[in-house]
Amino acid sequence: MILKVKTTMMILVPVLAFQFFLLSGEGRTDSGPDHLQEAKKLAGLEVDYFQKKLRNDWKALHGYQHPDFRKRVSIEEFQFFDGRVLYNYRDAADHHVSGGLTPSLEFIKSNPEKKDVLGFPVPRKYQWFSNPFITIQGYDLKRVSISENGNYAMVEMELRGIEKLNPAVVRADIQFDVKKPYVDYWEKVDGQWKITLLVNAASISGGSKVRYFIPNSNAAWEKMKFIAYVPRPKAKGGKK
Repeated sequence: MILKVKTTMMILVPVLAFQFFLLSGEGRTDSGPDHLQEAKKLAGLEVDYFQKKLRNDWKALHGYQHPDFRKRVSIEEFQFFDGRVLYNYRDAADHHVSGGLTPSLEFIKSNPEKKDVLGFPVPRKYQWFSNPFITIQGYDLKRVSISENGNYAMVEMELRGIEKLNPAVVRADIQFDVKKPYVDYWEKVDGQWKITLLVNAASISGGSKVRYFIPNSNAAWEKMKFIAYVPRPKAKGGKK
């Protein structure tokens, strides 16, 4: 399944609030204050959402998910699969990233922690990617795109961290800095922004494959047009 979205961009308009540039749609000179305020709000939500991932705050992370997702997937299940789980994982063939048989809900609730090689329990950590040897440490905000109707949004960022080669394969401790493009997809539900898609995304416009499809119509995303905002570049010797 390929997710394609249309982002219309034509001119740069400097916006003082939250130090965003507006990438406005064709034939438009101003997106209106509501869209700018929503872009500011989403940028702030991303800061909090990111921090909750670093802290493995499962209750808060589960609360950020779409209500339809939370009805289908309990916080225990969300945590058990390290935050990477389909809303219909029990019905789907590729139900979660690690494959294998689907454990029962009773097993999941009674085994909230992982086990290390010696069999001792270790806390579960939020996993951005299927590669468990990538540790994310920070991110740079690239763009906030809001649908013209104000109900959907995409927040594009570049994650920064460290990737470690599997020591069982290379027989050495080899690690290096990495930067990974990433997109969070949001939907406004009852006036609140919630995560609506989890994707292994390369870019907003680059035909990313949706790996974890949470209840929403992919066709609807393909038809939408977005108004995009980018952060103001940091001036040399000054503040952002």
